[in-house]
Amino acid sequence: MKIHDVSVGLHPEMYVYPGDPEFSLARMKTGDAFISSLSLGTHTGTHIDAPAHYFENGFSVDELDLKNLILPAEIVTSPLQPTQNCKAVLFKNAVPLSLETAELLLMKGVKTVGCDTPSIGDDDVHRFLLKNAIVIIEMLDLTEICDGVYQMIALPLKIERADASPARVVLLDDML
Repeated sequence: MKIHDVSVGLHPEMYVYPGDPEFSLARMKTGDAFISSLSLGTHTGTHIDAPAHYFENGFSVDELDLKNLILPAEIVTSPLQPTQNCKAVLFKNAVPLSLETAELLLMKGVKTVGCDTPSIGDDDVHRFLLKNAIVIIEMLDLTEICDGVYQMIALPLKIERADASPARVVLLDDML
């Protein structure tokens, strides 16, 4: 079994979406040990959006159904479309998702959609996906990943009432 870490590393020089808080890490010594203080936005690096990102009463990231984050995922290089019957689709070299493509993914029963870009699409696409309980994963690093089906494990931090969370996302092959 090979494990592919497709998360973007967090560091002070990393890309941050315009208007989002910058990432910072401060290490400090307390007695004989070191601890760190983090400052970052919920959409920093590889992250998972919950419906609360666009809807005041939407599910928050700690309320997401984990079965939609641990499942087979098809990696598809844009502009190709998914050909397998997976409940998760991750777009490589992604272009902004159109509303029409989002509707097709819903009709196919997709529960999770991801991309290797800062945003899956415009506000209408976000609202459509999240309103239909389709989880969004953004800022994946798929550069070393070939198209195909992998077992995905994508876990957000359990931040109560948060609209999103940074995540560690891994793909396992030889599992299916």
